[in-house]
Parts: sequence; structure tokens; C-alpha cells
Amino acid sequence: MAGDVNLYTSNSEDAVAMALDVIREEAPDIKVNVIAGGSGSLLRRIEAEKDSTTADLFWSSGFSTLAGFSDLFVKYNSAETENLLPALQAKDDPWSGTNTHVMVLMINDDVLEGDAPGTWTDILDAKWKGKVTMADPANSSSAYAQLYGIYTMYGEEGVKKLASIVEMQGSTSGVYKAVAQGEYPVGMTMEYAAQRYVAGGQKEIHLVYPKDGTFLSPEGLALIANGPHPEDAKRVYDLFLSKKMQEGLVGLTLRRPSRNDLDEAIQASGLPLMRDLKIIDVDQKKAGADRDMLLELWAQARG
Repeated sequence: MAGDVNLYTSNSEDAVAMALDVIREEAPDIKVNVIAGGSGSLLRRIEAEKDSTTADLFWSSGFSTLAGFSDLFVKYNSAETENLLPALQAKDDPWSGTNTHVMVLMINDDVLEGDAPGTWTDILDAKWKGKVTMADPANSSSAYAQLYGIYTMYGEEGVKKLASIVEMQGSTSGVYKAVAQGEYPVGMTMEYAAQRYVAGGQKEIHLVYPKDGTFLSPEGLALIANGPHPEDAKRVYDLFLSKKMQEGLVGLTLRRPSRNDLDEAIQASGLPLMRDLKIIDVDQKKAGADRDMLLELWAQARG
């Protein structure tokens, strides 16, 4: 007889509610208990509880962040993994990709003077000083992905130039809200967050996918080592990777799914297909290992 599954999640309330609806429909004998919070605080809580584990599943955080907590997870080879995009299968890691964020430039045409930047190189030009905003990479996994992408492409010099130009927000949401409200003409943010304003009818907002390439920040689902309900947790894990779940989530949240068979749903959400974008390959494990070094460099460059 099935029982409870304890899901620790940092995802939005609407995404969690939809996921629970799918689970109730597909596995009505499983009761999912949701423990919500920020990804960092939840992972530290799981770490603190590891001698008497209560968590069964964690959903979700960036691969580079998960790498710092990999000893908390156990590998589960879900049959659904073969339906994921290769970069999100994470075959050598104890997690699987559920979605990926594509980093974009969010533009507000109402307060933009002149042409919009078309590349990351463009916004490293001093003329954009004070006109571009991003989240604090020390507190935001997506902002760290942006910073690491700049570091990958342009090295320390690129990081220093970016530090001299951008103005930081305290949170990820602060960036797209500030651009949407016309406080800045350009924001470095995640595709889904900016697309929500486009889908909501704000005609002055558009997205730029930089022509010199952009970066992905995959998010992962992990089975907790020594969790109290491992078999039922695996069933829920499979459902998170299922076509029904991921199709519903991209329609609701505009977060790009990890499955390789949802082109129609992606296009219906107004997003370009991944194969039509130039993606810069970023080593997520190295990004995690370099975190302290890069954040120190960033802090020094910011002064």
C-alpha cells in the first residue's frame, strides 16, 4: 500500500499546485506533503536532517548548486530519462533535469534610447553603464549562471567590465519587475520570466537572445538518500519527468521543459525552439567548483 511522499520544493505555488494535480490523477494512492522554501535554505535543511532524513524528493535548483550537495542524493535511473534532451539527462549525476532556463536580455522599448543590445559584448560597452540591471549572483542561481557565462566567454576582463556597468537587484524577481516598470531599459534575466510579460500583453517588452550565444541554467530533481519513502518517491519522480507533467508546466509557467518531444507546446508558449538558438556550452560542475573564486572576483570588481 502506498503512502506519503515528502517533497521539498522551491518552485512557485502555481507550478506546485499543477504538479500535485497531475500526481493525484496519475497516482491517487500517494499523498504528497509539500515543504516549500528557497532552494538554498531547503538544501541546507536536508543536509541538517541527513542523520534522520524526512525528505524524499527535492525539486528543484540549478545543476551547479546541486553539485555542492550531491552527497545528499541517490541516483535513480528513471525510465523517463531517455526522453530528455541529452544535456539535461545528467547521466553521471544523482539528479535529472526537469526544465532549463535560457538567459536573455529583457528590453523595455518605452525607456530604451537607440537600438537594443544584440549581444553580451554590446552590454559590456561603457555606454550601457547604469542602464542594465541583474540580480546579485551571490544570492541568485540564475544571476550566477549569467556571470559564469560571461566569465566563460570573456574571462576576468569581461567580468570586470560587467561589474562596472550593471546595477544589481536584491532578488531575481527584482530584475524583471524593474524592467517591466520602466526603471531600466535592459535586464539580464531568465527567458520564462520575461516572456510572461510578453504573454501578458506588455507590448513594450521584448526578449533578445544574444547573437554571440547564450547560457542555460538547467534545474534538477533529486531523490534524497535514505528518504523514508523511496519506492513511492520514485513513482513521483517518474511523473515529474513525464510528458503530461512537463507539457502542463510549460503551458502554465513558460519554463522550458527538459523533454525532447514537446516542440509544439514550446512554440505554443511563444518560445523559440532550442535548435534555433546559439548556446554556449558551460560545464555545470566546473561552474559549481568555481563559485567561490568567481564571486570573490565579482566582489572585488564591484568594489
